[in-house]
Amino acid sequence: MLWFIIALVSEPYSGIHKETQMSAYYTGLFLVGCLYGSMLFSDLGSKTRGLNYLVVPASHLEKLLCALFYAVVVFFVFYNIIFYTLDFLMVKAGNTLAYSYWVKAHVAGSSFTPQEVLNVIYQKEGRGQYEPFTPFYILLLYFVLQSLFICGSVYFAKFSFIKTVISSLLIGLVIVFLTVKVVAHILPAGNYYHGITSYQVYTVKDAPEVKGIMIYSDPETDKLVSVPGWIGDVILFVLKFAFAPLFWLAAYYRLKEKEI
Repeated sequence: MLWFIIALVSEPYSGIHKETQMSAYYTGLFLVGCLYGSMLFSDLGSKTRGLNYLVVPASHLEKLLCALFYAVVVFFVFYNIIFYTLDFLMVKAGNTLAYSYWVKAHVAGSSFTPQEVLNVIYQKEGRGQYEPFTPFYILLLYFVLQSLFICGSVYFAKFSFIKTVISSLLIGLVIVFLTVKVVAHILPAGNYYHGITSYQVYTVKDAPEVKGIMIYSDPETDKLVSVPGWIGDVILFVLKFAFAPLFWLAAYYRLKEKEI
């Protein structure tokens, strides 16, 4: 609501744009969802509450599934209910405010176009069918990050949110360093072709006039290295859907070993 109010105060004559609704939804989802995930096993950070939690007559798998049910399913459902309730009210309020400005300042022949409530996961395209677009992949990234913070809440007894952020940044920096400084130097001159499963090797030619070599792209002499299609499908599936279950599995095994 604060986000929408700031938007209305900044541009009261235009209402709540779709971009504002999109940014409000995903910013709140990432921040609140990851924060909630990092608090799921906060009882383990206290000796008294941790002992009470561990002696609950339920298996570690049941405890983890219960936590995932609240974090992944219940939280997501209620977040969407709360967001769309506020979004609907603020879009209507924004349209009312923008219409009042239009009545006072519009020129003859102009028309007023109210803003609409945005579907943040699907949008209508082409032949009237709903097709997933970029926000769908942002949503998949959210579930991966939330599962990472859920795993961090088990591994770190205190300040799990901050420690998970720092650990994730350090691991990310190591991956970027290996990609840029190691992998990039191993690969020959070229570029990825239609995704990471195929690589186009550019033509390398001696250039005596410049006392060196010249690298350029020529369709007749360039080489294309690619893996079979089914391997590409497997890699794409893993990148989309496998990371969140892997973090849940890591949280389960860490929970089994947890001691107070």
